[in-house]
Amino acid sequence: MIVTVRDGARAQGEELTTLAIIFGSLLLVALWEFFSPRRPREFPALRRRFGNIGFWVLNLILVAFFLPPVSAARLHLEAAGFPVWPIRDFGLSFFVGFLLLDLLRYAVHRCEHAVPLFWRFHALHHSDPDVDVTTSVRHHPVEYLLASAVYWTAVLVLGVPAIVVVSHGAAVFVTAAIQHGNIRLLEKLERWMHPVLVTVDMHRIHHSVVFAEANSNYGAIFSVWDRLFGTYTSIARAQHDRIVFGVRDLQRRECLKPSAMMLTPWLLSRAKRSDVPMRPSRQRSLPIGRSASRGRPRAANRS
Repeated sequence: MIVTVRDGARAQGEELTTLAIIFGSLLLVALWEFFSPRRPREFPALRRRFGNIGFWVLNLILVAFFLPPVSAARLHLEAAGFPVWPIRDFGLSFFVGFLLLDLLRYAVHRCEHAVPLFWRFHALHHSDPDVDVTTSVRHHPVEYLLASAVYWTAVLVLGVPAIVVVSHGAAVFVTAAIQHGNIRLLEKLERWMHPVLVTVDMHRIHHSVVFAEANSNYGAIFSVWDRLFGTYTSIARAQHDRIVFGVRDLQRRECLKPSAMMLTPWLLSRAKRSDVPMRPSRQRSLPIGRSASRGRPRAANRS
């Protein structure tokens, strides 16, 4: 009984810590954006941000409803003689499990771009015309459920220790909040980090309307996967503030509406069938030396 109470208290403490990390990272990056924004917004932020956060809350509810805790399902598998996680040393187990989950993140993300059906749902994440910290939680419910089911199944089958799963999930959330933030890291810090980690500049390229740039830099935490599998892309630092965000086949203003956000897969499919690109499709990152006034969207007021 004492052990059960202690285990319950420890689990509750871990949950509170995870929640503090999640909401703390969102708040800190939001404050950073507010006091020191990297670039002006193209559209007013309030409705877009509420829509992004609303999708996040909906996705959490759906995952909690459809996917039971892995720990309970894992106990049934082990009782039936299913192999357990083979690495006993804690340090090595944590290191291998963390890398494995991050590689899985890379693979799923790359698949979401490579498979047309999956891309139609993932396009909601890319359609945000003003990338900021709330873009990190902007995902279509179908995409979120499918991706969560893949991770859930992998953790269940492999038996990855819970501490590794929780730690990696929290690390992914924090890094995503930072990577999507409308912020600027010191150039020296970017140079020091990006050989190993996915930085703000590296992930910003991934949100470009330029096809080759958007289909690169898939990593979640570690940039080594992109370097290893040939999907790493970089541009000159001076070009970063000229990147146009979004999906070229979608009307930018429509991507602010929650109803249109939910219908993104069908709007994108219709746009592909019509084969008439919207005007923003002509926008692209500009090479150094060209005027940025013609190649980037007009900045709106900061209201």
